[in-house]
Amino acid sequence: MSYINKPGKTTTWHHHVINNLVADAILYGKVETTQLRAKDLTILLAKLIKWAKENTLHSRRLALRYLVNKKHSGVVNKLFTELKDKYQERNGGYSRIIKLNYRKGDNSLRVIFSLV
Repeated sequence: MSYINKPGKTTTWHHHVINNLVADAILYGKVETTQLRAKDLTILLAKLIKWAKENTLHSRRLALRYLVNKKHSGVVNKLFTELKDKYQERNGGYSRIIKLNYRKGDNSLRVIFSLV
């Protein structure tokens, strides 16, 4: 019964998953995930790159709200140094979604989310 709320699948849990996926995408350049999470990832990553291009103290603090995690210590630094320079002239379209196949257990579409 998928319409019943399951323990651990709250909005907070969803935000943590998306924030960790964004941090992994910034660090490694690509992430394998489901299609719905990749679409959420696209929106948040575009917001973070826009803030990195502004490069102010306020934009760094806004980015730290999403990327504060001890596992990913150099994510904000990489975002505001390497990715800022890479996407400075680009107005949008920072990511690419490549469809793979359907997952065996729940038949959800798996994709590779990568930075362009």
